[in-house]
Amino acid sequence: MHSARQADRNLLLVHTEEWQDVGDFHIIKSLVEKMAPDIEVFVVENLSRSPIARKKAATRPSLIFSPIKLMAFRPARGKIYAGTAMSKLTEMGRLSAAGLPVPEFEEIQPGTRLSVDSYGPLVIVKPSYELASWGQGVELRRTDLVRHQPQEAYAPDHPGALGPMIAQRFIDCGRAMTFRVLTLFGEPIFTYCREATKPLALDILKDRFDQAEFMPAPPDRVSYISKDPDFLSLATRAYKAMPEIALQACDILRAKTGELYLLEINPGGGTWMFSSPSAKDYRATLGIDDLAAPFNAFQTCARLLVERTRAEAL
Repeated sequence: MHSARQADRNLLLVHTEEWQDVGDFHIIKSLVEKMAPDIEVFVVENLSRSPIARKKAATRPSLIFSPIKLMAFRPARGKIYAGTAMSKLTEMGRLSAAGLPVPEFEEIQPGTRLSVDSYGPLVIVKPSYELASWGQGVELRRTDLVRHQPQEAYAPDHPGALGPMIAQRFIDCGRAMTFRVLTLFGEPIFTYCREATKPLALDILKDRFDQAEFMPAPPDRVSYISKDPDFLSLATRAYKAMPEIALQACDILRAKTGELYLLEINPGGGTWMFSSPSAKDYRATLGIDDLAAPFNAFQTCARLLVERTRAEAL
């Protein structure tokens, strides 16, 4: 039995200040230690070289988990699972190549003229810049009016100044909605769903719409947690397309015709939703104090990390 075994592997949980509450990782550490005495757990700081822990961890095969990329902390050995920022063009290309239902997209280049027959009357325009987040730079535009704009023409704080822009087919959901499934190694650990309370009504003659016009704010929007198996299943499939990204925040839409579409998985990893910078808003809108409770998330994380450490520690 594992309870009789001494530690012969290490698990390193890499905490990054302001991106996760270190208390979350200490809860997971405690759970791992209870279920796997054969694994010694270290909670280390991403913004520190942590030389003592680094040296001690190097004595055994190790697995390293960090929601975001490794920074000052660099392990001497081990299998690493860490967030990896990537261009949305690269990300969407990989997801599409894996056969996942990603809406049609293309880079907006000089000379780009989008076909209304292919894209419909409206198209989403968004940045490919790898660090763009929270909907920054996302607009809904008339398809026939989309044109390339050089990077130097964008304001310095616009992500279009830092990389190409993308056109993506607008998915008509009947009413504005997004469904996020947070997974670890493909298992759901949290969901956050937003849905407008009224049908979407847009003036087709208008040139462009900002996010507030096609994703309204409360009270015209509700937020909730769901365990809809179709959404959870698609998020699990998404992990298999990028298995090196342990923590994935899958953003999914359901068209009014019923089909599901995957927009992105947020591979950079700034999506530890239990204590991320947005956690306070999640708790308030959902009316839940413990965001880990609905999916028993920390217990699930501990179990998965035990399995991976036993199978893959180097």
